Amino acid sequence: MAREDDGYPPVWKVHSPQDEPIGADIRDIPFSNPVEFERVARRIPHPAIPALDTLHASRRSFIWISDMRTEDGFTRKEAHDPDGNPVDFGLCVYQFIEQTCFQGDRIPNLDADVNLRQLLDTLDGSEAGYWKAAVVARAYDDSARAFADRLSKNLNYWLPVRLGFDPDDPPTHSTLSRHWQFDEETEAAIEELAIRARYAGLWASAEFPAKLREKGWGREEILSSEVTLEEKLVAMKHLIEEGVAVISPHLSFGRDPDAPAFKLPPAAFLTLFAHLALENSYLNTGTRTLEWMDLPAPVPSPGTVSQYTGALSVEDIDEMFGKATAALLKQEQEQSVSDSADSILDPPVHLAYDTTKVEWYGDRSTPWTSGVLPRDNSASAWVFAVLAIVDRDMSYVLGALPLRSQTEIGEYLRRFLRRATGMYDLDIGRVYLDSELYTETALTALRESDVDFLIQAKDTGAVSDLLDAAVEDEPEYREGVSFGDFPLSRKPNAFAWPVPDEVVGAGNRDRSHEAFLTDMDVKARSLEGLGHEFRARWGVETSIREIKRRYHAKCKSSKPSIRAFYFMMATILYNLSQYVDNRLADRLYTDEIEWSGEELLHATREVRPGGVPDWGGAFDPAEADDWVGLR
Repeated sequence: MAREDDGYPPVWKVHSPQDEPIGADIRDIPFSNPVEFERVARRIPHPAIPALDTLHASRRSFIWISDMRTEDGFTRKEAHDPDGNPVDFGLCVYQFIEQTCFQGDRIPNLDADVNLRQLLDTLDGSEAGYWKAAVVARAYDDSARAFADRLSKNLNYWLPVRLGFDPDDPPTHSTLSRHWQFDEETEAAIEELAIRARYAGLWASAEFPAKLREKGWGREEILSSEVTLEEKLVAMKHLIEEGVAVISPHLSFGRDPDAPAFKLPPAAFLTLFAHLALENSYLNTGTRTLEWMDLPAPVPSPGTVSQYTGALSVEDIDEMFGKATAALLKQEQEQSVSDSADSILDPPVHLAYDTTKVEWYGDRSTPWTSGVLPRDNSASAWVFAVLAIVDRDMSYVLGALPLRSQTEIGEYLRRFLRRATGMYDLDIGRVYLDSELYTETALTALRESDVDFLIQAKDTGAVSDLLDAAVEDEPEYREGVSFGDFPLSRKPNAFAWPVPDEVVGAGNRDRSHEAFLTDMDVKARSLEGLGHEFRARWGVETSIREIKRRYHAKCKSSKPSIRAFYFMMATILYNLSQYVDNRLADRLYTDEIEWSGEELLHATREVRPGGVPDWGGAFDPAEADDWVGLR
């Protein structure tokens, strides 16, 4: 008879709560790091649980977790007898079958229309070993003759012992054939369990036999194959869940997650707004279509969304965004050992500040909207101030809020910068602003934050004189120039940069030079280099364009707080995209991978709240600097 577990850790036994379906992805996985345990135990699917197509899409995830466990010092040696081969494919398959089908209170649900519990209950003690042997043989893709030959070899001594056979006199192929006369349902169950056991072998770092490697099974064979769309979406969903895990506590609308009435986790709101952006829908229509799709996350009703968001002020929403962003940035900085991506937050971090308009089709007198030239039947626009990281492959947005009036541009910049250095703990290099932000308050905010800056200067006053004096192809500078009509006690420096021919639009300019204001020493710095580096400012416009065109849901509200909430959700989705982009290729074991915003929204919509790991509060606002409020 097959022996008991002998005290070795059960790798595949399911220990999910009774009120959850089998496969809550809670397993006995030895990890020294509890964070890694959370990341794995809740999200990487148990091979006994999901549909086979989900397992196929997760095969690179199985390899990833296998590599992570190996790096953590855990091998299959702890799960096998001391004399057994720790990566023996047959032993891995056997243990998967034994622990999922025979050692738990519940057993796997199969894609095949088979009642596996009833089938197993019909097996007596002697037939159980032959049934297990049939699954192992099918996993090997062995015939009865080939499997009998395998059992007779000393290399697989422990396999016949586990199956309940005499290792010195294992069954012959004719004996196996006689016991393997199964009905159609049993054959279907054996075939599917064998395939699931192969995925278990991937998870356990098993050495696949040559016959299976020729058919595409095995670590190297899978990693050398082309990444499928399904594999990409699975990896994206896992990464999104990692990000959602750390930002969720700060997007709960102040609700207590342990309260009995807490039924809508923050992930439910993110999946809803991902759906609204993906379908370009308003709230009422979007919630109906999302309910029809029967996805994992519960769907907040329009009334619930209105109730929660309507009670918030712009200040509340800004606070939610700031703390959620701080948590995500902390996760970005404190990467786990399994993420090998280079940090994009290594100092110095260069930033860009800009404003953007979101068209408004309602009453032109609506508070907080600014009169702009009508376009596409719009009457006016909401104006948002945005601060973002630039000059890196990824560009997190650090602040985004609607402006009550243009006079607040400098105040918002001051607050965003204080948050970047205080709450976000970033070492800022330079801050770039375009000519639209050529204001005294913006300059004052930059100086108070003690950061280097470049402001694209308007062609007026002393700046015009500087541009007039500039010689073709040569930079020119002035120290202490007048700054418009502003009575500054300390005047900034200015320099004129010759715009190279290769710069987009260089041939259509009225001037051959572009002027900038700065407090940096224009005598000591390379002005050509500064001019080139200012081009990184375009990164904030790219971020804004993505937020507005790809991640922003349609909104009809005239309330500034609701507008702020919609823009916040779009920005959080955008920031999650940066987190994913920084890791996706590494997670898929490839040098580079293309993905789209649409794919990210699809993956976000599939997020399962129960799959979001509890990382125990990655960011504690009480430990950060005092909150930087609006006023």
